[in-house]
Amino acid sequence: MQTRVLTLASEVGELMKVVKAKDYGTKAFAVTRDFRDELGDVMADLALLAEAAGVNLGACAESTVAKMRLRLAAHGSVGIRTQ
Repeated sequence: MQTRVLTLASEVGELMKVVKAKDYGTKAFAVTRDFRDELGDVMADLALLAEAAGVNLGACAESTVAKMRLRLAAHGSVGIRTQ
């Protein structure tokens, strides 16, 4: 299980490298093939982690959407504001 988590963290790091490649936010971000590839790797490793843990990702997503709806109703926002 720990290996799956570490692999996921590594893939998130690779995704971050692609985003940071835009001079740490000084250049406009654009979705590139590298971004899509790394995002796909993150999704695949997340699915493998969930499977190894016996967790249903659909149920996790539904729970998170419900939580976000409550936050939106209470605060007018679901979390971090982006540009």
